[in-house]
Amino acid sequence: MLTISGGRWSGRKLKALDRAELRPTSSRVKSSIFNILESLVWKRTGAPDFSGWRCLDLFAGVGGLGLEILSRGAEHCTFVEISRQHAKVLSQNIGILDCSEAARVLVSDALKGEWETGGPFDLVLIDPPYADSHLPELLGRLGTGPALKASGIVLFEHDPGLKPLEVSGLTLQSHRVLGPAGISVYVRE
Repeated sequence: MLTISGGRWSGRKLKALDRAELRPTSSRVKSSIFNILESLVWKRTGAPDFSGWRCLDLFAGVGGLGLEILSRGAEHCTFVEISRQHAKVLSQNIGILDCSEAARVLVSDALKGEWETGGPFDLVLIDPPYADSHLPELLGRLGTGPALKASGIVLFEHDPGLKPLEVSGLTLQSHRVLGPAGISVYVRE
């Protein structure tokens, strides 16, 4: 089971799959991710407020990160997941939280970019398989393409041994290692 850690659905349990190819973000890492995001937003606006935000969750799995940002006030989240089985559980989780009006699920390869027409997004969450070698290309598309708003944020969860990537159009704001995960946060220039 996954648990929403903050916002209006804090403490709500979600369905999960016990499968080797899924690597759900731990509660500790998820808490740190949202502390980082709230701090960044606080510096910009004076409040950790995600209301009105349009978000994109790439490699969504069963939706843990995207549903968390909806719980914390985002207006909408587009979830992209290649596995039909994972997307089915994600859709069930959306039903559990009764938030279908705020969510869109695309069963698609995140690298194909079908999500690009749904933007521009305020926040893009990326939690890919750690061995994926196409991530610099994907980050580059976010830095130069129309899918991410000016000053939009990209949060990238990755292998803790990965060094920060230099990406055209994106400025690295934070890079941390949190046990089994690395977190890099970029802002669109």
